[in-house]
This record gives sequence, structure tokens and C-alpha cells, in this order.
Amino acid sequence: MAKRVDAVKKAIDAIPGLTGAQKKVLQTQANTIAASKGGKTTIGKGELAEINKLIESAGGKSVSATTTAKGYTAPEPEPEPEPDQGKPDWMLQWEMQQEAAREAAKVSAFDLARTFANQYGIGASIADRIIDMVANQGYTSEAVALAIQDTPEYKQRFAGLELYKKKYATDIAAGTKAEPPTAAEYMEIERSYQTVLTSFGLGELANRQTFAELIGNDVSPYEVQERVVKVYDKINNADELLKQQLQTYFPNLGTSDFAKALLTGTSPQDMAAELQRKISRAEISSEMSRFGLGVRQPLSQELETLGVTREQARTGFGKIAEQLQPAEKLAQIYEGTSAGIEEELIGEQFKGLQSQRRKRLEQQERAAFAGSSGISEVSLKRQTAGTF
Repeated sequence: MAKRVDAVKKAIDAIPGLTGAQKKVLQTQANTIAASKGGKTTIGKGELAEINKLIESAGGKSVSATTTAKGYTAPEPEPEPEPDQGKPDWMLQWEMQQEAAREAAKVSAFDLARTFANQYGIGASIADRIIDMVANQGYTSEAVALAIQDTPEYKQRFAGLELYKKKYATDIAAGTKAEPPTAAEYMEIERSYQTVLTSFGLGELANRQTFAELIGNDVSPYEVQERVVKVYDKINNADELLKQQLQTYFPNLGTSDFAKALLTGTSPQDMAAELQRKISRAEISSEMSRFGLGVRQPLSQELETLGVTREQARTGFGKIAEQLQPAEKLAQIYEGTSAGIEEELIGEQFKGLQSQRRKRLEQQERAAFAGSSGISEVSLKRQTAGTF
């Protein structure tokens, strides 16, 4: 029996075109026939014929009968082929197993699709692709995670990654720029943006489009907070004098459009710096207005370039306001005009320029009123001198 059984197994293993699973089903069918009709010690003539029929239906070669329970016998003639009556039982059983496996794979694929949809927020549109990958192409979950990255749904969901890779491709290749974040890191950055924006009342900007622009331009959550604090929050909490001047620089003051322009844009770093410069100029202009001096944007721009802060502007313009009236009075007396006096005083206060005109007026005043109780050298200097 052992030789006979071994011969059946070898005949099944030799069948071309069958998968391992199909051969296993076929062997199970042959074992069932042998056990049901052949007893425990031999495979009889009848069951061997059925086994050979089974093997031939799968495209294999039949096994010859060479032994019986009592000894040697002549080889049995090959059984006559019977008309095709459809698929054999072993094939139907194998197909049923395959169908059950496919259904199980589909269930697994649905679970995987739901996991991806929930985890990445991609939506149900990706489910069909995942199901096909798992159920029909044999993808593992790791392989699915890689393949999904090339789908339109994934690229739309993580648009900032595509922008980042395109913008910094050369730097990434050179090792001077970090690799783009993973999907999990991307969503963590989004949550940080959300926290910063909502804490400053900018919740309407906390959306995927804004996040994609920020990530694509490599703007960290810390930088977002820094820009909001330094620029937008400063404008939003400005005093009335500053707000009046800011209207000149920012017609849309207080709108989310301004905040978005601050946070994103073609060159966010340059844009933020330019907005900060404009705010500084507006602050300088507000201090001119505070002391009743003529507000001139070119002067504000010049002083901002020199690094004058709002506090320094307040001190300097305060001194100019004190000196202006006495100096203009002297200019009217000795020159017949006070034009340009204010510019002379501004030069002294903010640019370190000694006014030759004021020096000359002081000399004329000393000569005319030497020893008198009028404007003395000491009082004149007290009224007109100023340094910064």
C-alpha cells in the first residue's frame, strides 16, 4: 500500500499547471476515495480507477496497479475515459475555497480601507483601490500604504507634501533640507497649526488649504505663532493713534485676508519681514501725530531703516516739539523764514547731524542780547539742543 500511495502522490505532484493549494485539494480527494473503499492495507482496483479518473481530470497521468493485498498481479489496463460531465468535485471544492478566501480578503480590505480613511481623512473614494490591491493583487498592508501615496486622493489630502517636494527637490537631494514629513507627522503639524490659529481667533484659517501652503513653504508651527504674535496680534491690539496710521498701510486691517497673507504667500519669510517694517513705519508716524508734527511717510520709512523704534520715536519727537517753537521764532527774527527748521531738528535728534543753521542762530542771538535778561546762551541751549 505504501508504494501505491506514494505513486498516487507523485502522480498528483507531477501534474503541470496546478498550484500547491490545488494539489492539496486533489490529494485530499484521493485519500478520501482510498479510505472509503480500499480499507487500511491496500488500494483496490475500483478505488484506484476512481483515483486515476480524478488525476486525469486535472491533466495528470494515471497510476498503474502492480500489487494487491496478496501479492503481485499484472498491470491493470487503463480505464476507458468517460464523457465529460463538468468540473470534477476536487476542482469545485478548490474553487469554493478560493472564493471563500477572496471574500475573507475583501472583508480584510474593507477593514483596511476604513482604517486608512479614518486615519488619513482620505474618504471612501479610496476604498475600491485598497480592496483591489488586497483581494485581487495580494498586497500586504505595508504595500498598500506605499501604493496609496501615488493615488490622486492621497496627493490631494496631503497637498503640502507635493508642494514641499517640488519646491525643495534640489535641497533635499543635496541633504541641506529635511525629507518631507510622513503622513502621521503631517497631521501632527496640522494639529499644531490648528491650536495656534484658534488661540488667536483665526479659526477660519485653520483648514487644509492653509495648512498645505504652510507645510509646502516649510513654515513651522513655531514660525506661525511668531508671525501672529509679532505682526497680526500687534496690529489687532494697536492703540487709536497707531490704528489710524495702520489704515494707510493696511486697508484691510483686522480681516482674515490680511492674516492669511501674513502666514502664507509666495515668500512668507519676506512677506512677514515687510509687514513688520510697515508696522514700524506706522508706529513712527503715530508718534509724529502724537506731538502735532506733520506726518510724512518717507520720513517714517527712513527712520525705520535707521532702526528707530516706537519708544525712541516718542522720545525724539517729544524733544523736537519742545524745541521747534523757540527755534522757529529765532529763524523768523534773523532770517525772515522758519522753513526747514523741523528737518534740522529731526536730523539732530535721529541722525546725529549738528545743525549749522541752529548754531548760527544761537550766535546771532548771543550777539544781540549779550548780558541781557532775554534768551541767554544757557536757556537757548536748553530749549534747542538735543541728542539721540
